[in-house]
Amino acid sequence: MVMKNKVKNISLDGRWNFITDPEGRLDFNSVEKKFSTENLPFMKIPANWQLAGLDNYSGSIWFYKNFIFEKDSHNLQLLEFNGVDYFCDVWLNDNYIGHHEGYFQKFSFDVSDSVREEGKNDLIVKVNSPFEEPGAVWPNKKKLIKGIFNHHDCRPGGWDPEKGQDKNTGGIWNDVNLISARDVFITNFRIDTKLNRDFSKAIVKFTAEYTSHLIKSVNDLITIEVNESGSKVRLKFDKKIRLLRKSSTFNFSFEIDKPKLWWSWDTGRPYLYEINIKGKIINELSAQFGIREVKLDENKIFYLNRKKLFLRGTNIIPTQFLSELNSRKISEQIKWAKKANVNILRVHAHVNRKEFYDECDRQGILIWQDFALQWTYDDSKNFARNAARQIKDMVRQNYNHPSIAFWCCHNEPGKQINSLDPVLYDAVLSVDKSRIIRLASNYEEHPYDGWYWGSKEHFAACPMGPLVTEFGAQALPAVDSLKKFLSEEEISKPDWAKWKYHNFQYEQTFHIAKIDKGKCIDEFVSNSQSYQAELLKTAIDFYRREKFKKVNALFQFMFVDCWSSITWSVIDYYGQKKKGYFALQKAFQPLYVSIKVMRDTYFAGQKLQISFWIINDLHQKFAGCILKLILDRKTIAEMNTGEIDKNSVKYFSWENNEFHLPEDLQKGNHKIEVFLSDRTGKVLSRNDFEIKIDK
Repeated sequence: MVMKNKVKNISLDGRWNFITDPEGRLDFNSVEKKFSTENLPFMKIPANWQLAGLDNYSGSIWFYKNFIFEKDSHNLQLLEFNGVDYFCDVWLNDNYIGHHEGYFQKFSFDVSDSVREEGKNDLIVKVNSPFEEPGAVWPNKKKLIKGIFNHHDCRPGGWDPEKGQDKNTGGIWNDVNLISARDVFITNFRIDTKLNRDFSKAIVKFTAEYTSHLIKSVNDLITIEVNESGSKVRLKFDKKIRLLRKSSTFNFSFEIDKPKLWWSWDTGRPYLYEINIKGKIINELSAQFGIREVKLDENKIFYLNRKKLFLRGTNIIPTQFLSELNSRKISEQIKWAKKANVNILRVHAHVNRKEFYDECDRQGILIWQDFALQWTYDDSKNFARNAARQIKDMVRQNYNHPSIAFWCCHNEPGKQINSLDPVLYDAVLSVDKSRIIRLASNYEEHPYDGWYWGSKEHFAACPMGPLVTEFGAQALPAVDSLKKFLSEEEISKPDWAKWKYHNFQYEQTFHIAKIDKGKCIDEFVSNSQSYQAELLKTAIDFYRREKFKKVNALFQFMFVDCWSSITWSVIDYYGQKKKGYFALQKAFQPLYVSIKVMRDTYFAGQKLQISFWIINDLHQKFAGCILKLILDRKTIAEMNTGEIDKNSVKYFSWENNEFHLPEDLQKGNHKIEVFLSDRTGKVLSRNDFEIKIDK
């Protein structure tokens, strides 16, 4: 019988005393004395320090925590940090433990020789999230690899040279634990899966990295159990492994017959397996994994499990402060995305927390994962080496998530796509050859027609395909939401500087989009949201009609506000949906009737001049479908559309349609609803359009 080697996990979250050190003038000896003799303020960890009350603070903070450790048969102790922003130095009981750079990585230190078995343990952590000098470093030669948390048009202050680094995200933003294991602890692992030609078998390879405190190398007999959903055992076997005295790796492989695959929610079930490992010496481990293949062909068409899939996506920055992103908020945002018919999220220019990717795995949402680089950075070789190291960290840390289909090295790098980004591409490739790797999401994939230039009608040309990774327009949030971060006076008599700080773009709103302010804030909000909704609908209609010809993927910019702001989002920071959300939801239906209104003004009884496309992104056919036009709850026209093939686009010209308006239709504006139903009468898709009757 194999014994379980359970791990003792001591949470070090909670109250930590702290000392601010904005100029970086303090040293360990001076702060240690202060912590031992003075009554200092405390911060509840985990927290980004901005949320803990240190408004606009940049620089260093020294944190202190004491704890009691009672040793048992466990010989190995690891101090684990799940997220510190940005530089981190650690001391335990006067011993310097180590240094770490980066905001998103999980990292640990072996403190077996430093932790005290009796009495109090003193832990001191120095965290430095510095202000980068405007002009000389920020914004064009940045050195901090923080992506949108350091520089972006949707963060506090936006592009402003003086305000663009406000509300620093520094701090110990994720859990801190002391892990106690018997002799060996698995610090990281990866699960590789490979399908054979007909999907009848999958080869699964498990590779583990471990830290060892063994006196000598030994063998361990481990039991591996692979479960299906509902804890049904699929496989169970024993494996002898050799554990070395020093940190090392071990691996094993196994086959799964007739594997159940991981699919996006609109193409199937996102099936997950669970693997459990138990041994006498190594720690017990449980993890989930999915079996799937992803590919982008020479025409940039995406394949999931060797089936074409049109990507209906959006960009997401779930929050500006990762410590506030809890499971409830994550679940809510993923639910909103699925209801909007989104099948892929672009995690925009940052790396998020593990729970976010876990939820996408469970819900069948694909991910395009950006590295945390936004616009341009330092050109030195040292920076390139640092970025290459951290991008490998990103891939290793998130390798086992089946939802992640793309790695993207940089957002809008400009000319650095030819210098920095190839280095990063090679770094990713050295770690992961199973996913799609993109050098960058650059300006030539971001058609902001109707916002930064031109008009929404320009989308008729399907610009910047076949992978359109950003497009959209700003819209004001609901009035109730505006009032939560702008005063009544700032709303009624707009302080445009304050609005700009919250990311509002004056010139684009009034000079390019030409949005009417109206007579009151309610009208301004309505007009702004109507413009965004119409632009999104127009763009998506044009793009989806050219599916797999001119465009293969769409990523609207962007889904939610990451702070109290006025941006391109379709859901504001407080969870209120804008009109654009419902436009996205409608135009992203997997089975969608896209309507082109050739003319919108008629006399009663005239023939309607509308063309339409039935766009089917699903991997199933629909036979005997009926298209109905309904006005005032009465069917005014219908036609048999014939068979709708799977993953297809079927066009119906207005010249061949016999849709006539009622002879007794009254003068004025009318909304006509469009329903596509199957032979049983089940509604498969719906849309609507408006016309005007003149007499």
